[in-house]
Amino acid sequence: MKHKLLVTSILVLFLVPAVMAAESDKFVTAKAAPTSTEDVLIVPVDVTNTHDLAALDIPLSFSEGAYLDKVLFTDRVKTFEVKIANIDNDKRTIVIGLISMVTGEKPDMTAGSGAVAELHFKLDPGVTSVEINPVEMEFPNHSLTYYYNDYSNGRPEVKSVNPEVEAGQVYYSNPTAMPTKFALHQNSPNPFNPTTRVAYDMPAAGDVKISVFNVLGQHVNDLVNGHSEAGSHEVIWDGKDQAGESVASGVYFYRIKTEQFSETKKMLLLK
Repeated sequence: MKHKLLVTSILVLFLVPAVMAAESDKFVTAKAAPTSTEDVLIVPVDVTNTHDLAALDIPLSFSEGAYLDKVLFTDRVKTFEVKIANIDNDKRTIVIGLISMVTGEKPDMTAGSGAVAELHFKLDPGVTSVEINPVEMEFPNHSLTYYYNDYSNGRPEVKSVNPEVEAGQVYYSNPTAMPTKFALHQNSPNPFNPTTRVAYDMPAAGDVKISVFNVLGQHVNDLVNGHSEAGSHEVIWDGKDQAGESVASGVYFYRIKTEQFSETKKMLLLK
Protein backbone atom coordinates (compact mmCIF):
# COMPACT_ATOMS: atom_id res chain seq x y z
CA MET A 1 0.00 0.00 0.00
CA LYS A 2 2.83 2.42 0.85
CA HIS A 3 4.42 1.72 -2.51
CA LYS A 4 1.20 2.49 -4.38
CA LEU A 5 0.71 5.73 -2.45
CA LEU A 6 4.27 6.76 -3.23
CA VAL A 7 3.87 6.10 -6.97
CA THR A 8 0.55 7.99 -7.01
CA SER A 9 2.21 10.93 -5.29
CA ILE A 10 4.93 11.10 -7.93
CA LEU A 11 2.43 10.93 -10.78
CA VAL A 12 0.30 13.68 -9.24
CA LEU A 13 3.33 15.88 -8.67
CA PHE A 14 3.96 15.93 -12.42
CA LEU A 15 0.81 18.03 -12.66
CA VAL A 16 1.54 20.62 -9.95
CA PRO A 17 4.29 23.21 -9.41
CA ALA A 18 7.28 22.36 -7.23
CA VAL A 19 7.28 23.63 -3.66
CA MET A 20 10.98 23.72 -2.80
CA ALA A 21 14.18 25.18 -4.23
CA ALA A 22 17.79 24.01 -4.23
CA GLU A 23 20.99 25.85 -5.12
CA SER A 24 23.16 22.81 -5.81
CA ASP A 25 20.86 20.86 -8.15
CA LYS A 26 21.48 21.95 -11.72
CA PHE A 27 20.12 21.54 -15.22
CA VAL A 28 21.89 22.31 -18.48
CA THR A 29 21.54 21.32 -22.10
CA ALA A 30 25.17 20.49 -22.68
CA LYS A 31 27.45 21.29 -25.59
CA ALA A 32 25.88 20.37 -28.90
CA ALA A 33 27.69 17.74 -30.95
CA PRO A 34 27.24 17.91 -34.74
CA THR A 35 26.78 14.56 -36.46
CA SER A 36 28.34 13.49 -39.72
CA THR A 37 25.66 15.41 -41.64
CA GLU A 38 25.61 19.19 -41.65
CA ASP A 39 21.96 19.68 -40.74
CA VAL A 40 21.76 17.62 -37.55
CA LEU A 41 22.65 18.52 -33.96
CA ILE A 42 22.68 16.14 -31.00
CA VAL A 43 22.17 17.98 -27.70
CA PRO A 44 22.77 16.07 -24.44
CA VAL A 45 20.44 17.04 -21.59
CA ASP A 46 22.58 17.10 -18.45
CA VAL A 47 21.27 16.75 -14.90
CA THR A 48 23.27 17.39 -11.72
CA ASN A 49 21.42 16.06 -8.68
CA THR A 50 22.39 15.97 -5.01
CA HIS A 51 19.57 13.52 -4.12
CA ASP A 52 18.80 10.12 -5.61
CA LEU A 53 15.95 11.07 -7.95
CA ALA A 54 12.68 9.15 -8.26
CA ALA A 55 11.27 11.30 -11.07
CA LEU A 56 12.07 14.24 -13.33
CA ASP A 57 9.84 16.69 -15.19
CA ILE A 58 11.74 18.50 -17.97
CA PRO A 59 9.68 20.79 -20.25
CA LEU A 60 11.73 22.60 -22.91
CA SER A 61 11.20 24.92 -25.84
CA PHE A 62 13.42 25.25 -28.90
CA SER A 63 13.87 27.91 -31.55
CA GLU A 64 12.55 28.14 -35.10
CA GLY A 65 14.32 26.32 -37.89
CA ALA A 66 14.92 23.24 -35.74
CA TYR A 67 12.88 20.02 -36.01
CA LEU A 68 13.18 17.63 -33.07
CA ASP A 69 13.38 14.25 -34.76
CA LYS A 70 13.82 11.98 -31.75
CA VAL A 71 14.87 11.70 -28.12
CA LEU A 72 17.17 8.94 -26.91
CA PHE A 73 17.53 8.16 -23.20
CA THR A 74 20.89 7.37 -21.62
CA ASP A 75 22.08 4.68 -19.23
CA ARG A 76 21.54 7.03 -16.26
CA VAL A 77 17.82 6.23 -16.48
CA LYS A 78 17.93 2.76 -18.05
CA THR A 79 16.17 1.19 -15.04
CA PHE A 80 13.35 3.75 -15.00
CA GLU A 81 9.96 2.24 -15.84
CA VAL A 82 8.53 5.42 -17.36
CA LYS A 83 10.52 7.32 -19.98
CA ILE A 84 8.28 9.74 -21.90
CA ALA A 85 9.22 12.25 -24.57
CA ASN A 86 6.24 14.25 -25.83
CA ILE A 87 7.42 16.20 -28.87
CA ASP A 88 5.34 19.02 -30.37
CA ASN A 89 7.22 20.48 -33.32
CA ASP A 90 4.32 22.83 -34.15
CA LYS A 91 4.70 24.53 -30.77
CA ARG A 92 8.45 23.78 -30.69
CA THR A 93 8.27 22.08 -27.29
CA ILE A 94 9.37 18.82 -25.73
CA VAL A 95 8.28 17.41 -22.36
CA ILE A 96 10.53 14.73 -20.91
CA GLY A 97 8.98 12.73 -18.07
CA LEU A 98 10.94 10.15 -16.10
CA ILE A 99 9.67 7.94 -13.24
CA SER A 100 11.81 5.26 -11.62
CA MET A 101 9.12 2.82 -10.49
CA VAL A 102 5.44 2.16 -11.20
CA THR A 103 4.76 -1.58 -11.09
CA GLY A 104 7.56 -2.69 -8.80
CA GLU A 105 10.67 -1.67 -6.90
CA LYS A 106 13.26 0.00 -9.13
CA PRO A 107 16.38 1.96 -8.16
CA ASP A 108 16.30 5.75 -8.23
CA MET A 109 18.80 7.72 -10.27
CA THR A 110 21.94 8.00 -8.16
CA ALA A 111 23.13 11.46 -7.14
CA GLY A 112 25.70 12.75 -9.58
CA SER A 113 26.01 14.51 -12.91
CA GLY A 114 25.53 13.47 -16.51
CA ALA A 115 23.14 13.29 -19.44
CA VAL A 116 19.72 11.68 -19.05
CA ALA A 117 18.72 12.10 -22.69
CA GLU A 118 19.91 13.25 -26.11
CA LEU A 119 17.85 15.58 -28.31
CA HIS A 120 18.33 14.88 -32.03
CA PHE A 121 17.52 18.00 -34.05
CA LYS A 122 17.29 18.39 -37.81
CA LEU A 123 18.01 21.94 -38.95
CA ASP A 124 16.43 23.80 -41.85
CA PRO A 125 18.76 24.85 -44.70
CA GLY A 126 20.87 27.82 -43.63
CA VAL A 127 20.04 27.38 -39.92
CA THR A 128 23.20 27.07 -37.85
CA SER A 129 21.94 27.19 -34.28
CA VAL A 130 19.14 26.25 -31.90
CA GLU A 131 18.18 27.88 -28.60
CA ILE A 132 16.83 25.58 -25.88
CA ASN A 133 15.08 26.87 -22.76
CA PRO A 134 13.19 25.36 -19.82
CA VAL A 135 9.56 26.56 -19.92
CA GLU A 136 6.47 26.63 -17.72
CA MET A 137 3.44 24.84 -19.19
CA GLU A 138 -0.25 24.69 -18.27
CA PHE A 139 -3.05 22.15 -18.81
CA PRO A 140 -1.37 19.99 -17.68
CA ASN A 141 1.16 21.94 -15.68
CA HIS A 142 4.84 21.24 -16.23
CA SER A 143 7.90 22.97 -14.81
CA LEU A 144 11.53 21.97 -14.55
CA THR A 145 11.41 19.82 -11.41
CA TYR A 146 13.30 16.96 -9.78
CA TYR A 147 11.53 14.62 -7.33
CA TYR A 148 13.12 12.52 -4.60
CA ASN A 149 12.15 10.38 -1.60
CA ASP A 150 12.82 11.85 1.83
CA TYR A 151 13.07 9.22 4.59
CA SER A 152 13.98 11.63 7.41
CA ASN A 153 10.64 11.00 9.18
CA GLY A 154 10.98 7.24 8.97
CA ARG A 155 8.71 6.86 5.95
CA PRO A 156 9.07 7.85 2.30
CA GLU A 157 7.85 11.35 1.52
CA VAL A 158 8.06 12.74 -2.01
CA LYS A 159 9.75 16.13 -2.16
CA SER A 160 10.75 18.31 -5.08
CA VAL A 161 13.42 20.79 -6.09
CA ASN A 162 13.57 23.37 -8.87
CA PRO A 163 17.14 23.05 -10.14
CA GLU A 164 19.37 25.96 -11.01
CA VAL A 165 19.59 26.48 -14.78
CA GLU A 166 23.19 27.07 -15.77
CA ALA A 167 23.68 30.06 -18.08
CA GLY A 168 19.93 30.54 -18.52
CA GLN A 169 19.18 30.28 -22.20
CA VAL A 170 21.74 28.21 -24.05
CA TYR A 171 22.86 28.98 -27.58
CA TYR A 172 24.37 26.37 -29.88
CA SER A 173 26.18 26.70 -33.16
CA ASN A 174 26.81 23.94 -35.66
CA PRO A 175 30.39 24.52 -36.85
CA THR A 176 29.92 22.29 -39.90
CA ALA A 177 27.11 24.39 -41.40
CA MET A 178 27.94 27.65 -43.21
CA PRO A 179 25.28 30.39 -43.08
CA THR A 180 23.78 31.39 -46.41
CA LYS A 181 22.76 34.93 -45.43
CA PHE A 182 23.61 37.73 -43.02
CA ALA A 183 21.71 37.59 -39.74
CA LEU A 184 21.63 39.22 -36.33
CA HIS A 185 20.06 36.95 -33.71
CA GLN A 186 18.10 37.92 -30.62
CA ASN A 187 20.38 38.21 -27.63
CA SER A 188 20.27 35.36 -25.12
CA PRO A 189 19.27 35.47 -22.33
CA ASN A 190 16.83 38.34 -22.63
CA PRO A 191 16.11 39.98 -20.21
CA PHE A 192 19.61 39.56 -18.81
CA ASN A 193 21.83 40.32 -15.83
CA PRO A 194 24.74 40.79 -15.88
CA THR A 195 25.79 39.34 -19.27
CA THR A 196 24.11 38.38 -22.50
CA ARG A 197 25.19 36.66 -25.71
CA VAL A 198 24.77 38.23 -29.16
CA ALA A 199 25.12 35.92 -32.17
CA TYR A 200 25.45 36.86 -35.82
CA ASP A 201 25.95 35.09 -39.14
CA MET A 202 28.38 36.03 -41.91
CA PRO A 203 27.96 34.16 -45.23
CA ALA A 204 31.17 35.81 -46.42
CA ALA A 205 34.18 37.35 -44.71
CA GLY A 206 34.16 41.11 -44.25
CA ASP A 207 34.21 44.04 -41.88
CA VAL A 208 31.47 44.09 -39.26
CA LYS A 209 30.48 46.43 -36.45
CA ILE A 210 28.02 45.63 -33.66
CA SER A 211 27.20 48.60 -31.43
CA VAL A 212 24.97 49.12 -28.39
CA PHE A 213 22.82 52.25 -27.95
CA ASN A 214 20.51 53.48 -25.20
CA VAL A 215 16.90 54.57 -25.71
CA LEU A 216 18.09 58.11 -26.46
CA GLY A 217 20.17 56.83 -29.36
CA GLN A 218 23.43 57.53 -27.54
CA HIS A 219 26.33 55.21 -28.27
CA VAL A 220 27.13 52.94 -25.30
CA ASN A 221 29.73 50.45 -26.52
CA ASP A 222 31.01 48.45 -29.48
CA LEU A 223 30.85 44.68 -29.16
CA VAL A 224 32.52 43.98 -32.51
CA ASN A 225 34.49 46.37 -34.71
CA GLY A 226 36.70 44.77 -37.31
CA HIS A 227 37.11 41.89 -39.71
CA SER A 228 35.08 38.67 -39.28
CA GLU A 229 35.52 35.42 -41.14
CA ALA A 230 32.57 33.72 -42.80
CA GLY A 231 30.53 31.61 -40.38
CA SER A 232 28.44 31.91 -37.23
CA HIS A 233 29.85 34.05 -34.46
CA GLU A 234 28.87 35.25 -31.01
CA VAL A 235 30.03 37.93 -28.60
CA ILE A 236 29.26 38.58 -24.93
CA TRP A 237 28.16 41.97 -23.64
CA ASP A 238 28.87 42.44 -19.94
CA GLY A 239 26.48 45.36 -19.50
CA LYS A 240 29.28 47.95 -19.43
CA ASP A 241 29.96 51.08 -21.47
CA GLN A 242 33.14 52.05 -23.27
CA ALA A 243 34.62 53.36 -20.03
CA GLY A 244 34.10 50.02 -18.32
CA GLU A 245 31.28 51.29 -16.12
CA SER A 246 28.15 49.21 -15.58
CA VAL A 247 25.11 50.73 -17.26
CA ALA A 248 21.71 51.20 -15.66
CA SER A 249 18.76 48.84 -16.03
CA GLY A 250 16.60 49.48 -19.05
CA VAL A 251 16.05 48.94 -22.74
CA TYR A 252 19.04 48.97 -25.08
CA PHE A 253 19.42 48.50 -28.81
CA TYR A 254 22.18 46.65 -30.62
CA ARG A 255 22.92 47.14 -34.31
CA ILE A 256 25.00 45.21 -36.81
CA LYS A 257 26.49 46.96 -39.83
CA THR A 258 28.41 45.40 -42.70
CA GLU A 259 28.97 46.62 -46.23
CA GLN A 260 25.90 44.66 -47.38
CA PHE A 261 23.70 44.38 -44.28
CA SER A 262 22.31 46.32 -41.33
CA GLU A 263 19.82 45.34 -38.64
CA THR A 264 18.85 46.51 -35.14
CA LYS A 265 17.33 44.54 -32.25
CA LYS A 266 16.18 45.40 -28.74
CA MET A 267 17.31 43.91 -25.42
CA LEU A 268 16.46 44.45 -21.77
CA LEU A 269 18.88 44.70 -18.84
CA LEU A 270 17.26 44.03 -15.45
CA LYS A 271 19.12 44.42 -12.17
